[in-house]
Amino acid sequence: MKLQDCIYRDVIRVKKNPAVPDIYDVELMHLDRLKQCDSVECHIIVYPYSRKILSRHFEFNPYEEYVNDIIAKQKSAYAKIKNSFKNIFGLFLGILITVIFLIFKPVDLFTVESVVSVIGAYFVGKELWDDIEDLMIDISKDRRIRYLDRYYYYRLEKNTTLSLYSQLAKKRRYGKAVVLPEKIDFIQKSNSQTIRMFFHMKDLKKLDETSAHILSIRMNSELLTDFEQEGFMFGVKLSFNKRLLGGTRCLEFFQSIDKDLKGCMDAAGEWVNEGIFYRKTFSIGRLKYFMSTGLLPGESLLNIKS
Repeated sequence: MKLQDCIYRDVIRVKKNPAVPDIYDVELMHLDRLKQCDSVECHIIVYPYSRKILSRHFEFNPYEEYVNDIIAKQKSAYAKIKNSFKNIFGLFLGILITVIFLIFKPVDLFTVESVVSVIGAYFVGKELWDDIEDLMIDISKDRRIRYLDRYYYYRLEKNTTLSLYSQLAKKRRYGKAVVLPEKIDFIQKSNSQTIRMFFHMKDLKKLDETSAHILSIRMNSELLTDFEQEGFMFGVKLSFNKRLLGGTRCLEFFQSIDKDLKGCMDAAGEWVNEGIFYRKTFSIGRLKYFMSTGLLPGESLLNIKS
């Protein structure tokens, strides 16, 4: 997947809903041009500049509702992704203790003390893994090869009969195809909200349209004027992914709307008008190698329509 082959131009469209003015609809465009990818990731952050507006004054629908349902232990379209590595590490320590008993004290292998030791090693390993992860994240954060925190904490629960009816209803509601990402994470801070979405290409290929609705931003109607007049940051990271040699090769693109300007931050942290920052990476699991970066001047990733 070469840079020139990757269709990034105007892939994300944001438009104000003509019937409901306090809603902005976000769409993923040119689906027919993304077939060279195995998956697509889209991360969006909205940060209003008006100090009257807090994150509780606007919503990322439907993901905010889904996550709130999960936190409240209610039924949701998504479920938490379990961290299996801590279980594997705990199991590894348990097996290690078993092997030690088998080599040095085989007669004590099935005593109560040895059984308790093995079970204890398993649970200690699970707890210890969190500390090991934090250490690996911390010591690698400024290096080209990094161990990253998890991007996604929730996975879509699909393939139910009712989900098919729900998809049809959503298409009627939004007037176009709607696609839910396979994995998400929703982050709400005091002044901003962030949504991370992972789309598998097999789900995008099922759609019979070249674009799909992926998100709605609903602003408190009483603060809509402040939101539009004071402006806001609408930032997007878009990643086109291709599987390679047991890992994933990624082309990542970054662009933002800064009130009336469209552009990006370059590698030095300087704002560049009408530009896209890109990054080439390769990852295996949560290990990520940052290969190279660059700038695409005069290019557009975002298509904003009022």
